[in-house]
Amino acid sequence: MKKLFKRPSPATVIAFIALCVALGGGAYAATGKKVEYKGLSKDARLKVLGVSSTNAQTGTTPCDPSNSTTFTKCTTVDVNGSTAFPRKYLLVADGTANGGDGVCHLEIDNAEINGTKTNVRGAAGEAGFGINIVTTPQGGKHQFSLACTEESGDLKVHQFELSAVQVR
Repeated sequence: MKKLFKRPSPATVIAFIALCVALGGGAYAATGKKVEYKGLSKDARLKVLGVSSTNAQTGTTPCDPSNSTTFTKCTTVDVNGSTAFPRKYLLVADGTANGGDGVCHLEIDNAEINGTKTNVRGAAGEAGFGINIVTTPQGGKHQFSLACTEESGDLKVHQFELSAVQVR
């Protein structure tokens, strides 16, 4: 009767040793010291995400833009994000207007955010509008604003809301 196993060749022995080292290296690395970035562990970096703010107006005092050359801030939200790990913000603004036509946009620190300008047509009655955008990564303290201007008639923005939520 023949033997079930014959003597392994030197190449097989070397391949087996290489396999053991490769599999053992991953296990060794998993139990080794955790790598930190800028002094923060992965868990600490994930904890800096929880930044959000919302401001809404539904009362009797509407936002009343006065002319076509100046934007009037209807509402603002302040955020204070991590400076070590700048994050993007999801901005969601919506509102209803009547009495005239105008333009609304979002601002960061009193500067318009490109791509957020929207026309508001409230001359024919109650008109709704909405603006949603994800900003470029921002770190530190910032103020986001919803600002409007009127082009014709007497535009009044009665209900409005602005939310800023930090995202990855």
